Amino acid sequence: MLTVSDDFNNAMKAENRRFETRIKVGDKVFTKNNINSWVYSGGSISGETFQIGSTFSNSIKIEFCSILENIKELTEVTVEVGIATYDADYHYDNIPPEKVGSARVGYAKLIHYKPTVYEYVSIGTFYVTKCDPDRNENKTTLEASDRFVFLENEYVSELTYPASIRDVALEIANKSGSIINETNFSMISTKKISKPEGYTFRQAIGLIAQFEAGYARFSRTNQLEIMQLIDPKFAVSPAEYFQKGLTKNELMYKIGGISCTVSVQSKSGNEQVTYLAGSNTGPQIVLENKVMTQSLLDDIYQKVKNINFYPFTLNWRGNPALETGDWLTLTDRDGTPFKTPNLSYTLTFKGGLTATSSANTNSSAQTISAYTPPLQQIVKDFNSRIDAAGKNSVYDGTEEPPYPKEGDIWFKKNGPDDEIWIYTKLADGTYDWVMTTSTRLSDEIQEKINNSVPSDEIVKTINLSQEMDGKEWLKIKGAKIWLTEETRIDDAIIKDAMIGNLSASKLSTGTLNAANVNIINLNASNISTGTLNGNNINVINLNASNISTGTIKGKNLSIDLDIGAVQFQHGCLTGNNNLIRLDMDYSYFHSFNSKGSGFRINNGEISFFDGFFSSTSTQFGSIGLDLLSPDRSGIRFGGEKGVRIQGGDYSISVGYGLFGDYNIKLSGNTGVTGDFSVLGKKNAIHVTRDGIRETPAYETAESYLGDIGTAETGEDCTVIVPIEEHFSDVINTDYDYQVFLQSYGEGVAYVVSRDKTSFTVLSSVPNLPFSWEIKGKRRGYENDRLVLTDMKFEEIKEIEEQNSKEEEA
Repeated sequence: MLTVSDDFNNAMKAENRRFETRIKVGDKVFTKNNINSWVYSGGSISGETFQIGSTFSNSIKIEFCSILENIKELTEVTVEVGIATYDADYHYDNIPPEKVGSARVGYAKLIHYKPTVYEYVSIGTFYVTKCDPDRNENKTTLEASDRFVFLENEYVSELTYPASIRDVALEIANKSGSIINETNFSMISTKKISKPEGYTFRQAIGLIAQFEAGYARFSRTNQLEIMQLIDPKFAVSPAEYFQKGLTKNELMYKIGGISCTVSVQSKSGNEQVTYLAGSNTGPQIVLENKVMTQSLLDDIYQKVKNINFYPFTLNWRGNPALETGDWLTLTDRDGTPFKTPNLSYTLTFKGGLTATSSANTNSSAQTISAYTPPLQQIVKDFNSRIDAAGKNSVYDGTEEPPYPKEGDIWFKKNGPDDEIWIYTKLADGTYDWVMTTSTRLSDEIQEKINNSVPSDEIVKTINLSQEMDGKEWLKIKGAKIWLTEETRIDDAIIKDAMIGNLSASKLSTGTLNAANVNIINLNASNISTGTLNGNNINVINLNASNISTGTIKGKNLSIDLDIGAVQFQHGCLTGNNNLIRLDMDYSYFHSFNSKGSGFRINNGEISFFDGFFSSTSTQFGSIGLDLLSPDRSGIRFGGEKGVRIQGGDYSISVGYGLFGDYNIKLSGNTGVTGDFSVLGKKNAIHVTRDGIRETPAYETAESYLGDIGTAETGEDCTVIVPIEEHFSDVINTDYDYQVFLQSYGEGVAYVVSRDKTSFTVLSSVPNLPFSWEIKGKRRGYENDRLVLTDMKFEEIKEIEEQNSKEEEA
């Protein structure tokens, strides 16, 4: 079952339901107004027998209320259906502005209008197999199937055999170009099989599904999966049935046995061998699989032997989040709940939604019981009725045990649930089987889980203990308990602890009192903050390459590294007529006390983070810095009171009127992360025939982005213009966007509707070409309008005065 919100499920069960649909054919989007109906057909392990290994191709048939042109075979079609989780038409205090008349001020007020909100789910991705336009009726019928249409080519394996079932499944997906559900495929068996030959990709993936006792499908998200029946705890109440909508076969279906006939090589040649698993009585599953073995068949039978259900057909209101292969909880005429699988599912959309669910598996026996000698029957009866202690009997299966006595236990499989029944004396003196427990949750607890309401009754069923102080405590005991990062432990509740291995790298705050701790073999290479007082510490063979913050002080201090780099973070390097030297390969670091004071690194590296280089001399041109590579590119601070960074791909120049009309020049690609505010012009530069020209940026009071395109209406004078997906990622279509049209012909075009993914244009004449321009609010900045900054008038005045002085100079 698909994951949906509580609002979605509540809206599905509501008396009044309002639906919308979105259908994308190629690059065109259609809505409810453009179609008459669509019918979706889905299946899993469906058919007269329980068809494990099924590769049912889900399909859809859509009837459009117009002629679709140029639809090619295998064009991709995606279908979604949405339900109104908030329906504006059923909230009468929610008055649309266009429906409000005139009123005297003080006698009426306008309540804010909230539009209808839809929550969509995917029906699937399909590929066109047939397109039938009917010009007499002005409609087009389109049929499409899922990705199984691409899996009809021959599968030729290149693996080395015997190979694991999982590896074969992965090769089938890779060779057929199918996207897989990785989590799902990781659970496929790794048992070995022989090479499957003479199969198409579709037939081969069906073999994989057989070994997993399930079926193959393409999910609603177009991923290849191997599935088994799943119990999502989904119930359909009688209120959702149509009159006489439920037909239940009272004869339960339960698998008797499985058989598969294969060709086996022998000395005399190939011979046919039939493998059997389970009983030869009751409904039988007959498989076709050239690589089946008795061991693999036994594994399959173990997975399906306990499956049982009542075949049924249900006509009901439907829920598009439900999928084939999901168990349903229904209620029969007697008011008894029972579970049965949704093996076949049909959804019909005609503005509203209806559904048909069924599991029409034949539950009658397909073989005759084999003859059993009388003595063997007696032995079998005693073995089933007497346990090892010679007291009460223990039974399993779905058939009621014969000849029970008080205290006998019956493990009964009921659909996906397990039940325990005990043969008990009743209050009226009679004896009968009484169910004591079941994996099916009670309706009360299930309702609490569905509504996500914590319940004391649920918590108390986990594990209660009174062994500590006689009071009830919740005790969790197990060999595998995983506390994730979301687990919280309140302050100071751990009074004492035994920790096997402590990683000190995880200690990030607090104080470690060295008076209570003996530290042996301290690796100081990762000390990044704080102060080491040399008066109390003798440092020998200091590895200072990782000291990244703080201060290293000392007279005639020398740091000598053969190869490496030095970084200064949140600090500085000072020189008071003292020689400070860093020797690296072909590099030197020097501080001078004359006009040439500064430092220079050739063919080396220095990084500054929030720090600076300082010198005692402040004479003009006294601070110099060169970081130059052999080709002389790099950074240079010089006496020109300027900075130049030059390299192969970019250059930056900073100065006071030294670089043309600009104090700062950036050459190459430049990115700004964060807000970018300008006091002045923002221009694009263009080369024209008589000089370099500037064009100013277009500004609006709010943050809008725009897109421009052309389109043409059809014979019906309408066209749906989709909003390009990437553009819809950068504008917020939840807010009103604006569309501007310009006709290129004799006629008028105008917008009749706008939604999140497209807008619809209507023209006064058919086949009218036009251009459009759309402007929408930028995501994340929807509420920005003439934003007030914290800049002061005095600051602007000071900047203007400084610019004026520089221009005069």
